[in-house]
Order: sequence, then structure tokens, then C-alpha cells
Amino acid sequence: MTDFFIAGVVGGGAMGSGIAYEIARSTACSVIVRDVDEAALAKARSNIDKMIDRQRDKGQISAEAAEEQRARIRYSSEWEVFAEADIVIEAAFEDMAVKRGIFTKLDAVCKPTAILASNTSGLSITEIASVCARPERVIGLHFFNPVPAMKLVEVITAYQTDSATAQKSLEFCHALGKETAKAKDYPGFITTRIGMAMLAEAARCLDEGVGTVEDIDVAIRLGYNFPMGPFELADLVGIDVLLHILENNTVLLGERFIPTPLLRQMTAAGKLGRKTGEGFYKYENGKKIAK
Repeated sequence: MTDFFIAGVVGGGAMGSGIAYEIARSTACSVIVRDVDEAALAKARSNIDKMIDRQRDKGQISAEAAEEQRARIRYSSEWEVFAEADIVIEAAFEDMAVKRGIFTKLDAVCKPTAILASNTSGLSITEIASVCARPERVIGLHFFNPVPAMKLVEVITAYQTDSATAQKSLEFCHALGKETAKAKDYPGFITTRIGMAMLAEAARCLDEGVGTVEDIDVAIRLGYNFPMGPFELADLVGIDVLLHILENNTVLLGERFIPTPLLRQMTAAGKLGRKTGEGFYKYENGKKIAK
């Protein structure tokens, strides 16, 4: 980890906050979280503080260590704060135009040696890298939600990514205590391609009356020894995010990813899962309410 002293995160939502916390928890890096305004930054700070406090309250770290972690994290709405960063991880909404805009800005302000990484779950890293003057230093680092609990980071090399960037990125992930899976820059990579196909098929089974939400979740969870069923996972990911990924995969990979009308209706109605308190299940304070 001697190659990395300052790490940046673009986006302070659930994924960005989790990534920033993991870096502060697992390394000696200074961490910079950038978001659009003070309200978003306040929410990011609150989320990260809660993660640090939880670690302290469980006796995993001392009060002094908790404050030291907190002190190494800065928050800003400016892009220039990344000028000296050694690695910056983008964790914004899954939209190619948004990500290309972010990488254009990062390419302009970051030093030439900095690694620029996207947390995209399936968008083309090669296309994202194409807006940069140093595309060889662009890579995909796909973390999973919730970041502190999930061990995997999917590492995706763009067509332009050089071997040194790939190796340093793997070392960075391993320093965070994560396991890595290397994937080709192909739509959906490994995890999203297979996972989204399962979610799309589960939604079709529901639409055709093969089983209820609960029965399908129980069947997949227990039948395959998964930690959660497909509809529990959909609520965690967000129905709107799921719909967006399925629509993108349909264009790139074909009709097996076509989303059902129910997913469009739920998105239009604002029933997006845990983050709105209702999706396929209802939630209170982030926990599923038993029927």
C-alpha cells in the first residue's frame, strides 16, 4: 500500500460511503469524499460516522482509533480536492453520460499517475476510459452493497488498461481485506450478467404465477443456499437501479434481460425497495416487516 497515500471517492451515497469507510478502516490513507452539495455531504458524513461508531461500540476498535479514522476523512463539493489523490473511485448513478462527465472532470484535475476507477456494475469501462487522456490508468472496481460486509470486488480491465494499473488495483483491493475476481470488460461483467438474469427470470416467474414473492425467495434462498432470495436482493439493490440495468442489458445482450411490466410500474410508483420503505416487501428503519 506504499503506492497509495490519498484516496478519493466520488459520490457519498450508500456505495460511496461504504467504500470510503473501508479505505479509512483498512489502510492508512487519507480519504476524500466528494458530492454535489452540503446536504449530500452531511448525509455521507452521517453514514460513515455511524459505521465507525458501530465498529467502536462492538469493541472492534478503541475510541481513539475511531477518532483517528474519522480525522482521515475529508468532505468537499469541489473537484480540485483530488489533485494529489493516488486513486479515485467513482460511485455515482449507473448512467454512462454521468460517468463520462465525472471522468472528464477527474482527468482534468488528477495528477497523471493517479488511477481512476469506476464502481459501475456493468457499464463499459472502455467507453468510460475513452474520455480520459490517460485511459491506460482507468479500471473498474465493482464493490458490492453493503461494502463493509461484502468480501468481493470485481476488477474489470478496459481495453486500454495497462498491466501496472491492474496489478496496483488488485493490491489496493487486497489491502482492504477484499477478495477479487477479474472480469473481461463485457456487458454486465460476471456478477451483474448472471445476477440480473436470475432477477429477470424471478420476476417472470412471479408474473406468470409460478410462485409468490415469498415462495420464490424461499425456494432460491434455501434451494441454492443463497443468503437472500431474488426479490429480497432486488429490494436491496433498488427496483429503479434493477430496471435501469435490465434495460441496458436488453439492448446489449438480448431479450432474456427484458424487464417485466411490474418492475416499470413499481419504479413509476416509487416502490423502490429498502430505500423508500417498500418494494416487494415493506421495511421500517431498513428492516423487513414481517407479514
